[in-house]
Amino acid sequence: MLGRAFFSEQLGKAIYDYTANEGLVIGLYGKWGTGKTSVINMALDEIRSLSIASENKPIVMKFSPWNYSDKDNLISLYFQCLKKQIESNEDEELKRKVGKALNDYAGAFDALSIVPVFGSGIAAVLKSVAQAQGTRLMEGANLEESRAKLENALMETRQRIIVVIDDIDRLTNSQIRDIFQLVKQVADFPNVVYLMAMDREVVARALESVHGCDGNEYLEKILQVTFEIPDLDKSKLRNIFLLKLELIVKEMMTEIQWDEKYWGEVFNNCVAPFIETLRDVNRVINTFQFKYRLLYQETAFEDMIAITTLEVLEPELYKWICSNKDCLCGGYVHSFERIGGKKIDYRERYTDVFKNLGIDYEKAVRCLATLFPVFAKDVSENTWGYQPYSNVRSHMRMAEDSRFELYFKLDFENVKVSRTTINACINDMDENAIKALVIDINEQGKTIYFLEEIRSLVDKIPYERIPVIFKAFLDGGSELKGENQKGIFVISAIDHVEYLAEDLLNKLESQNERFDLLKNTIECIDKNGLGTLGRIINGIELAYGRLAGDHEKKDKQVISIQQLEEIEQVYLDRLRTLAKSDDLIKIDGFGIVLYLWECFDKPEAKEYFDDILKNDILKLKFICSLAGRWNGTNGSGWTFYSKNYNEYVSDEEIYKLICSVDKRNLDDYFSNEEQIKLASFYLNYGKDEIEHANESSAQKQIKAWKNQI
Repeated sequence: MLGRAFFSEQLGKAIYDYTANEGLVIGLYGKWGTGKTSVINMALDEIRSLSIASENKPIVMKFSPWNYSDKDNLISLYFQCLKKQIESNEDEELKRKVGKALNDYAGAFDALSIVPVFGSGIAAVLKSVAQAQGTRLMEGANLEESRAKLENALMETRQRIIVVIDDIDRLTNSQIRDIFQLVKQVADFPNVVYLMAMDREVVARALESVHGCDGNEYLEKILQVTFEIPDLDKSKLRNIFLLKLELIVKEMMTEIQWDEKYWGEVFNNCVAPFIETLRDVNRVINTFQFKYRLLYQETAFEDMIAITTLEVLEPELYKWICSNKDCLCGGYVHSFERIGGKKIDYRERYTDVFKNLGIDYEKAVRCLATLFPVFAKDVSENTWGYQPYSNVRSHMRMAEDSRFELYFKLDFENVKVSRTTINACINDMDENAIKALVIDINEQGKTIYFLEEIRSLVDKIPYERIPVIFKAFLDGGSELKGENQKGIFVISAIDHVEYLAEDLLNKLESQNERFDLLKNTIECIDKNGLGTLGRIINGIELAYGRLAGDHEKKDKQVISIQQLEEIEQVYLDRLRTLAKSDDLIKIDGFGIVLYLWECFDKPEAKEYFDDILKNDILKLKFICSLAGRWNGTNGSGWTFYSKNYNEYVSDEEIYKLICSVDKRNLDDYFSNEEQIKLASFYLNYGKDEIEHANESSAQKQIKAWKNQI
């Protein structure tokens, strides 16, 4: 795939065809990760192929000097490896002649085992060691004589030996020195070819350090033939990366989806710029394969490749991303920076940040602007086709704050409901199964997350599934608990159900389909769905400029005016039916239910509530159900608008009832939230809205009431 097969084959053929008696040292130069080892392996394959029909097959020995330290005897290790190769050969004459001579020559170096390094004169070293340790070390060991015998044996047998020494640039400086001295002084034999692979610059620096000479000149004296492996063509690297990625996808045996346009942006800005060598490709692919198998159900395919590339090849940028969720995903701190229209030069800020970290600014900005819409907006990088934020959650992307940590910590804690469960809800479950799932999730306190996930996937909901999901969430939706805060604004679970219902209605293609779905849902809804459906109906009324509306909004008129009038009657009929058997005051969304009832049939509504409000406890609960929540810089609390209830009860009457109610029975008749609302009414009575008490003040008032008992 890299276009190096021909070169490797020719190298192998040249080595095989080398028949000169003299030894030969070949240098194979290449940067780290450029494929030197692969070239060597293909060259050796060619040699083996050519040797099949040969009577005098070359002995091939891969010598890996990784097993010795600077203090060990490299010569002894080398000859041990070579002797094993000779002894494993089937040629008895070779073993008898060369094996015996090699054994004698290796034995002459036993004295070197006590020498930490060897210098330019091996014989001189041996003599000095012998003098220090005793003449016994030299008995029967004549170095020059044994070497001559070994050379003669190699010449007579015409046995060719190929010694491969790879990854020399990974050794320490002193080890690199030892390797070259071994080849130059100790093991330079006839019919022996050395193939030495290295990064020229690394090895030259090492030799300069230990010898104090020009490292390149030193190499030229030892290496008789050299080849330079050029840097890989970037287009070939990309093709290999994509081919390996394709294999992973096929092996996953599961459906993986990605956005072609977004993937193109991610690959061009977040992957390709950081890949320089084949080793880079393999490291990224291997890491991605491991992590994605664990996380594929909860992460975006494109983002996982991007962040894996940075983790492996640009770790400083990876660590910076991991530590800066707020500014990348748009958290509170980031939002408050812009309060008051303050203009911030983010480009200048990030230029300094990345420069101090030693990160290429342009590469970093292109990458981050592709992955994070908030960052792209900050640095005004709109020209690279980054994805709009609306796609972030539905595609499980890293820019979604609840999923951000998953990409770094393999921590599923923030994934409150699995995407597998959500997909089953969207595609497979019947209405009852969805309701049961909603109840279970609500009890676990994961409702908001669940609803946000469903809403983000509205476009992926099959058309025929819209009625099932609409009814399942609308029937009982007001019992859902929870809320999330966006800045100073609070959105409740009920709000999310309403938004989801509107999204589903808008997805239907005709007014008749929308009308039928609304009508069928209203006819079987229980009291808990009255509030949400009431808000949906009111929204359509406002779109036609009816009720409190003052102008029409054509895009919100999801059904015709005639259909809306029929829906009003269907809703009113259902409300009447439920009012006969259920206490409507306690339902969430009671305010909109009361409002619509008064709009559609005010006398009937007045008669119904005048009757039930004869009970003082119900009067207080009535007021609690009509309380409106406020949020501000001074916390949050409850407010009351008398125009919503003054036809049934006055503020003064409510205040007196609160004062007179037996505080010993508060817990028996009222929930904690209702008590806070009553205390809020009590504290706010007769005061301007600006002076409204927050929940903290209301809780103190409740405590004061109970302490008086």
